[in-house]
Amino acid sequence: MELRRHQKELVDICEKILGGRGLTDIVCAVTPGGGKSLLPQILASRLIPAIADALCWIVPRSVLQDQGARGFQDPSHRALLGHRLEAMMTTNQENPTRGCAAYVTTYQALAADTRKINAKEFRRKRYILVLDEPHHLEEGGLWHEAIQPLYDRAALRVLMSGTFERGEGTPIAFLPYSTTDRGNRLDWDNTESRAVIHYTLADALREHACIDLTVHYANCQATWLDAQGAEHHVESLAHAGKQTAAALLTALKTEAALELLSTGVKDWQVHRTTHSRSKLLVVAANIEQAQKYTAWLQERGVPARIATSEDSTAAYQAIKAFKRQGSGAVDCLITVAMAYEGLDVPAITHLICLTHIRTKPWIEQVVHRATRMDPLAGPYAEQRAYIYAPDDRPFRECLGYILAQRTTALADSPSSTQPLGEGTSPDAPGLLPTDRAESSIQPLRSGVLEMRNQGLWANLAAPGQMETNQETPKERLDRLRKKIEQHVRAHEQSKKLSHGTVNRAVYSQFRKSRTAMTETELHKVMQWVHKVYPL
Repeated sequence: MELRRHQKELVDICEKILGGRGLTDIVCAVTPGGGKSLLPQILASRLIPAIADALCWIVPRSVLQDQGARGFQDPSHRALLGHRLEAMMTTNQENPTRGCAAYVTTYQALAADTRKINAKEFRRKRYILVLDEPHHLEEGGLWHEAIQPLYDRAALRVLMSGTFERGEGTPIAFLPYSTTDRGNRLDWDNTESRAVIHYTLADALREHACIDLTVHYANCQATWLDAQGAEHHVESLAHAGKQTAAALLTALKTEAALELLSTGVKDWQVHRTTHSRSKLLVVAANIEQAQKYTAWLQERGVPARIATSEDSTAAYQAIKAFKRQGSGAVDCLITVAMAYEGLDVPAITHLICLTHIRTKPWIEQVVHRATRMDPLAGPYAEQRAYIYAPDDRPFRECLGYILAQRTTALADSPSSTQPLGEGTSPDAPGLLPTDRAESSIQPLRSGVLEMRNQGLWANLAAPGQMETNQETPKERLDRLRKKIEQHVRAHEQSKKLSHGTVNRAVYSQFRKSRTAMTETELHKVMQWVHKVYPL
């Protein structure tokens, strides 16, 4: 085990601080899975007691407190950095370090610290302040106000994340912005008092920190009733346009979700026959759906556990078991939100995403739960992550954004999230308006029409090579024409119609040969024949 590039950069920055450089801020933009959890240990081992007496590490969830504290105990980390330091988990307690070099707390705890215990502690000692995933801190929000006194008194402030972006596009506290004609942009420049570290997905792939990824998309049909009781149907979620929100909600609440879940679980079970460490993570839309999926899996003999914010003690124990191997381990975990961000379980190989959230930061965090290199799972070249998700346009665009942005400097990316796809809500960019849809529609039924696979970044670290497992435009057109023809023939046979009857009706309706149609036109034909000539 050796330090990755961004970790070496932080070591170099620490040496410059010890040499007298007047840095007060460090910003670490590290792709999820790139190894940023080692950065607080580097800071503590290099800078205590020279410039600070202790380190305070603030994380967004309690499960990450435990993960952070245990990281200080990791024998491989200690050997790599040459330290024997420890970190204390604490929640607004006097003397939070209790003799340790660091303490780990949460943003929620800071917001509930009415006695100002943490602020008093920062006046008592010199602290390095580490804000982990600071996109949770909306500028001017309650958490921002709670942390401001600590930030003002810290000897050194370090912000580290793989997603310096809020889903709704509002500014993140403590980060510098500049105004351009395209809106606010993060200022990534190094200054006399601030150092910036970039570690992209391409960097992580070159250094074998992240593994290759295949996405399994499920294109679905969906039928629902609107608020007036009128029935609506889309034949293709991938081309649902302005009906994407309602169609996706219907798919997630009816048969299609269970079909996708079943497909992912079966593939995972086959994978485990040759990769015994492999684990499966299922991210549900809400607690009710998570409970439904858990019961469904358990009925089929899959020993799944659930971890939601509704029962924090049980969830905490389930996540601990999910991180283990061997006796008492859990290999399949169902969660809503609490386990997706920062969950460091390299054994996760399969992830089934059954939620409606479509912000770029959220999708990026979710996807990278499965892309960590597992040093105990065999050669790097043989490891791969598998993601299962609905085939809606906003999800595809989120992944496309991740791929594009992770290959370029972060200075080129806007700080705000832009709307994605025709189905997105203008007042909640990237987030499909399913909350409104849920109150105004009644899902009836859905089904998976087809599954398709896409390798997302197989050759990202080696430019010039072509991705080989994506369909070409011609292949997509040929596949659609074939599916239409299969449906037409099946209908004619089932109704004992003479050959060509339905095809003549299709030509009469669209006045165009299918060989001359575009992909969008073919999808319209498919919807029409399924509606007018059902099987």
